[in-house]
Amino acid sequence: ADQVRNELLKIEDVAKVDIHGTQPERVFVEYDNARLAELGLSPGQLQNALQVSNIIISGGTVQTGAETIALEPSGSFDTVDAIRRSVITLPGSGQVVFLDDIARVERGYVNPRSEEVRISGREGLVLAISMRDGGDIIALGDEVLATTARLEARFPVGVEFGVVSFQPEVVERSVSDFTTSVAQSVAVVIFAMLLFLGLRTGLIVATLIPMAMVTTMLFMGIFEIGIDQISLAALIIALGLLVDNAIVMSEAIMVGMEDGKPAKTAAIDAAKELRIPLLVSSLTTAAAFLPISLAESQVGEYTAPLAQVIIITLLASWVLSLTMIPLLCVVFLKVTPRKEGEEEYSSVFYQRYRNLLTSMVKRPLLTVLAAYGLLVVALWGFGFVAQSFFPEKKEVLFTGQFELPYGTSFEETKALTDDIEAFMAAEFARSERAPGTEPEDDEVALENWAFFIGIDAPRFNLGYNPEQARTNYAALVANSTTFEAQAEIIERLRAYVEINHPGVDADIKALTSGPGGGDPVAVRLYGDDPSVLFGFVDQVKAHLATLEGTRNVTDNWGAFTKKLRVEIDEARAARAGVSNQDIAVSLQSALSGIEATQFREGNELIPVTLRSTDGARAQLSEIESINVYSQSSGRNVPLGQVATIELDFEPSRVLRRDRQLAVTVASGLDDAAGVTAFDVVAELDPWLQEQQATWPVGYAYEIGGEFESSSEANASIGAQLPLAGLVILMLLVWQFNSLRKPTIILLTIPLALIGVTIGLLVTRLSFGFMSLLGIIALAGIVINNAIVLIDRIQLEMDENGHEPMRAIIEAGQRRFRPILLTTATTAGGLVPLWLSGSPLFESMSVAILFGLIFATVLTLGFVPALYALFFRVRGEDDGTEDDLTADDIDPATPVVPA
Repeated sequence: ADQVRNELLKIEDVAKVDIHGTQPERVFVEYDNARLAELGLSPGQLQNALQVSNIIISGGTVQTGAETIALEPSGSFDTVDAIRRSVITLPGSGQVVFLDDIARVERGYVNPRSEEVRISGREGLVLAISMRDGGDIIALGDEVLATTARLEARFPVGVEFGVVSFQPEVVERSVSDFTTSVAQSVAVVIFAMLLFLGLRTGLIVATLIPMAMVTTMLFMGIFEIGIDQISLAALIIALGLLVDNAIVMSEAIMVGMEDGKPAKTAAIDAAKELRIPLLVSSLTTAAAFLPISLAESQVGEYTAPLAQVIIITLLASWVLSLTMIPLLCVVFLKVTPRKEGEEEYSSVFYQRYRNLLTSMVKRPLLTVLAAYGLLVVALWGFGFVAQSFFPEKKEVLFTGQFELPYGTSFEETKALTDDIEAFMAAEFARSERAPGTEPEDDEVALENWAFFIGIDAPRFNLGYNPEQARTNYAALVANSTTFEAQAEIIERLRAYVEINHPGVDADIKALTSGPGGGDPVAVRLYGDDPSVLFGFVDQVKAHLATLEGTRNVTDNWGAFTKKLRVEIDEARAARAGVSNQDIAVSLQSALSGIEATQFREGNELIPVTLRSTDGARAQLSEIESINVYSQSSGRNVPLGQVATIELDFEPSRVLRRDRQLAVTVASGLDDAAGVTAFDVVAELDPWLQEQQATWPVGYAYEIGGEFESSSEANASIGAQLPLAGLVILMLLVWQFNSLRKPTIILLTIPLALIGVTIGLLVTRLSFGFMSLLGIIALAGIVINNAIVLIDRIQLEMDENGHEPMRAIIEAGQRRFRPILLTTATTAGGLVPLWLSGSPLFESMSVAILFGLIFATVLTLGFVPALYALFFRVRGEDDGTEDDLTADDIDPATPVVPA
């Protein structure tokens, strides 16, 4: 393992390699109490003799002319035989003996063991390889496999290599799936543009996609944003957004050419008209993602590339829409000018939309009330949407954490894991199949597994939180042959442990898709007096166990453990000539051993441990017969003559949080019950509030687990929302030089929640952190559509001389196709991400997809109606009458009569 570690460290992308499951070496000096007493030696004197014999001190230097020569005295232990031949001076007589004449010196391993790793039932070692910051994990995986294959060929038969968790393969598969989704999204978006815009215009707009993506990739490299599932998902979301600018630009150029303008003039006029509106819409959409990028939390760091990639893509799209798209339109776009007298938007579809829009604008208050009425119903329906933090990861690997009562020996923990391993080998043995062939879909089997006894597995995944090493703990990392088999294996494994080992706290589960991990339901109780605090802990545990869906309710202090307290009789000890230190040193050397010195071998230091042969075999009843040696007189006396042994109990652990005693009551969830951690907390929290009212001052509780993690993550996003809102508001005020128009846009955003609620209820997905990110992204898209629509209303009044009523209708018609096409491309691009099977992005895709569809339908009627309401627009069907003044519309915008 050391050789493999050294070879792996030579790989450029490897930061460090840790070896798990090693057995620490020791050189044991085992003495017989009776023999030492016969020679008048104490363990302390023996320890001191070894220390003074093993000294490494420079002998100085000698100057000989032009040279300086170092002197190095011998004396340090360089072999185990050198330790055996150490000369020991006997006190009193001055005689000398060799160490191996009075003690046995052997090289071995720590006994009893404190940790062990077993790989599919066989003892082994695990090398945890960490990648350097900025490394390529797929390239790292290839180099690791090549290195281990080369080494395995050179090692003796019987030394085998296997893989427990290989993240490069997981990442490569994930990136491959997402790359497929990106390709599918690009195809859907291009098809939608060709369908709605025609061949020439569709191809012109489609050219923006590869150019924007290449530009985005360039800046991702500059800002050190890697290619991963988050950044690839951002590219998919950005697909619909980045073509929006190009659609609006090409649409404006087409309209100009239809009006008889030369292609070059139409392109220049469109660019002048739209450069600021498109910039503001891009910046406001980007600003909507600021809370994600700036969130100061673990999940904020995890999802930050989502915002960063979308912001870069939007800005790249704006630049290309003002440069490349007009150029391509001038060169390739062929538009036949409208004949004189030919009406624009004369199709039946546009006539029906115009009639509906006119009806809504003439009744703005009713339209607004109806829209917000739907929003109220949606908010009520949102209460029926399940909540979660992050979904489970769709992967064959799962984990288990097993905890026995505190104080349990390593041997007892190992016996537990041996029994579980035997069950796993008997029930889930993989069927024999040809190398390289895939397992059967219905095969319920394990590919391999690793048990970490006394220690936890290294943190190989963001959702896995390792525990501290202790003898009563074991961890399992296992790989099922297929993902479909995983749920059944976990359920049967849980049932086996609960039936056959009821005293074991077992947490067997799949990995989560994001940060988190740990217990889904947790309650922390604070107090000053442990006895009073545990009275409340027992009440909470009993109540939590009665709630539907909970399982395996525990607390993190555990049961009280036994302790033997040595009560020293000071007077008798003084008469016997032994001190408290003599007693402590004698007990430690007799039972556990004390480190005398260190044996240096190469670049390793191996402790030399001094221990009694009698103490190693001592039983509980023989402790009082252990000899206590006086360091001052050299005499020894049995422990029972100077002390008594009393049994006592103490807390297994004493944990504090914010300087207060804190006990965490935790529970797992029964998958079959279909209950989430949020459902349990919703039922538990009111009961806890009632109980806390009866508790003494200084005793309190707080909710932890998934609820706390989700609240902290949402709070980190919410803390940045005011900044994003301020930036958006400032951009809108700068664009429109008005407060009413930004207010119209901001009042449109909540309507997107109608579609979000419907989508989550229809698909039966839960609302989690990624859904929240979807809503934030959705807000940016809604703002973008509203800006383009309101800006067109102003242009219709300023440039075409329309009265406000007619300007609203004309603007709705002109922006109808671009807005609808933006929705179609964004929604179509999200469908492959939704159907990709990734649990991490399902709810986010659904939130954006359904929210955008419903928000677009409402925006095309709601924004014009709200505009008419805010600016008191009145008019007949032909839009020739209006009671607006210039001040009502905007301080700087005159009303041009028809």
